[in-house]
Amino acid sequence: MAPNTHLYRVELPAGPGMLPPDSEPQACASLLVRDMQVAGAYDDVRMIYRESEYQLQRYEYHEWVVSPGILVSDALRDGYATSGWFVRVEREYDASIDAVLQGRVLALEEVDLTRTRWAAHLRLALELLDSRTHERLWSHEYDLMRPLEERSPRGMAGATSGVLREVVDVSAPALAAALSRLCARDDAAVPPLDGRRSPALAPGP
Repeated sequence: MAPNTHLYRVELPAGPGMLPPDSEPQACASLLVRDMQVAGAYDDVRMIYRESEYQLQRYEYHEWVVSPGILVSDALRDGYATSGWFVRVEREYDASIDAVLQGRVLALEEVDLTRTRWAAHLRLALELLDSRTHERLWSHEYDLMRPLEERSPRGMAGATSGVLREVVDVSAPALAAALSRLCARDDAAVPPLDGRRSPALAPGP
């Protein structure tokens, strides 16, 4: 009989617990977080670890509960939705969406630095697009590591959760700033009769 497969999810640690300061632009736009693409070597629900610079290995019977692209996207949505920087954050498209966040998971792995030091490593490229014109509004690549409390899939899930919280906390203000410029540009144009942006075009695949 084959061993049982163990499934792991991420749960973002509590954030700073602070709304954007009064000096920052007020939330003005809605955001769609699309499924992240995943680099081929990492496009696998099995958790990956690396003991050297050149060799990737997989934990057998220890898997993410969903594919890495969906795992990361869901975590970003959850973090952004409670950050206070956006009017709303969705995973499903509708015509009122103002901007689309998409990107690519370039690495999601446990890195064994020494016999007693291990870290979760996330390399993630993000870009923000105007949902109506598809103009790029912002882009950035994050390359982050966080120590594991223990060398295990459970430790990897916990450290990955912390890394994703860091991405949310750092990127949310930058995304909001890009969206505030979009809102200001729209406000300078002749507004639609209902005061909202013109209907957005559905983003391409």
